Amino acid sequence: MSKGINFLQIVIYIISISTVFTSCTHRILRTGYQVSKSEYVPCDIVIKKNTIISDTIAIKIGEIKLGETGFAMACSEEHAIKILKGEGCAIKADLIIITDEKRPDLWSSCYRCSASFYKYNNSVTVEKNPVNEDLSPENIKNRVSKDRSRNIVIAILAILAGIGISSLIFK
Repeated sequence: MSKGINFLQIVIYIISISTVFTSCTHRILRTGYQVSKSEYVPCDIVIKKNTIISDTIAIKIGEIKLGETGFAMACSEEHAIKILKGEGCAIKADLIIITDEKRPDLWSSCYRCSASFYKYNNSVTVEKNPVNEDLSPENIKNRVSKDRSRNIVIAILAILAGIGISSLIFK
């Protein structure tokens, strides 16, 4: 048996080092505001998808983009919604509009989205807890479950493909 480092040890070493230098959650890019997670406070905030808001109703007070860090583990849609709510409440927004979203796929296991934060004008009555079936906790959990199942299948197929390719290369 050789005392040198084998291929598997190198792969484990690279993954370990990469994990140490990356975050376990979404990469957050803010535009128009700054907050830290310590400023998150609970509040009732409305979240909608792909809705156009007139300037007469509300003023945009910031934007956010939730991306991936590479080896993120806690980057599901559920986590994204928690971040959006935390950010929105911290800047005292009344409304969050998700403007773009990307579900986990072959290239990323993370839910990624962009959103805008709005503050209602004084003359507008603030919506409280509207019924939005698409963003209900139950529907989000169902989508996250489907995403995780799909990611497991993709991971298994990738491992099998890697084993197959390495067996052809190292014959």
